[in-house]
Amino acid sequence: MAFELARLERPPGLEALLDRQGALDAFDVDLARRQLLPDLVLVADGQQGRGGGGGLVLTVEVQSRTNGHKRWRIPHYQAALADEHARETWVVVVSFSAGVSRHLAAWAETGPPRFEVIVLDASRVPAGYDMAKALARPSAAVLGAALHACRGDLDVARWGLEVVSRLPAERRMRDATTILAAVDKDMRLTLIQEFPFAPDDDRLLEIERRSGTYHFGHEEGRLEERRSMLKTMVHALLEVRGIALSDRERARVDDETRVEALERWAELARTITYAEALFEPSASR
Repeated sequence: MAFELARLERPPGLEALLDRQGALDAFDVDLARRQLLPDLVLVADGQQGRGGGGGLVLTVEVQSRTNGHKRWRIPHYQAALADEHARETWVVVVSFSAGVSRHLAAWAETGPPRFEVIVLDASRVPAGYDMAKALARPSAAVLGAALHACRGDLDVARWGLEVVSRLPAERRMRDATTILAAVDKDMRLTLIQEFPFAPDDDRLLEIERRSGTYHFGHEEGRLEERRSMLKTMVHALLEVRGIALSDRERARVDDETRVEALERWAELARTITYAEALFEPSASR
């Protein structure tokens, strides 16, 4: 997707269009690298096999604000990974900031090491286009929605969540979270209020209930992401409905680790009329 959006020729071995599953089949995720260096490293074997000159390495960074240290670190990532894997190595930066994008563009014009990256930002990734095209390329659609929504475009955020609501259940939670995490608190409250919680519209609640992240995600990181999202939903629902939690009640929600309890509270938060009812045994059954 990055090469297509940047209008770059794909490296050998990536000529075919890859959907997410195709990418997962083609690349190994280097989890050890995530702990120490870039946000994500993807390694693909070429037809010649490991160490034989084929294959590809993609390192992915997500930036929401300028970071001078990255000026020196990212070229190191590329060089170290190219040396380690003996493969063509590319860097993709997803930029949620116009300042970050300007900073990256200047790299190719400054003193050595001169460095070019594939930058995916709001100027390069479109959003709000035809729904049929969005459903044909949902990853690009969700990325575009998040990149534009983070700049305050509420209509694009709505469009993105409409795309998400039409996707298969196993990916809805992940993609909805991507968009909601990109916006500020006020916009997030508006979106949560509009999409799942009108009496005749349960789309985003269904995203949560049937979440692929929950059913598919056994890793602790995925579970923690789900816990965080559910807590946000509980607080947001009660806030937009004018129901105030006490400090003790708020702490109880924030400290809860059981996903099933958080799911129950997120659903109850739609209908209860006073805060204490969230925790009453009769309401919890």
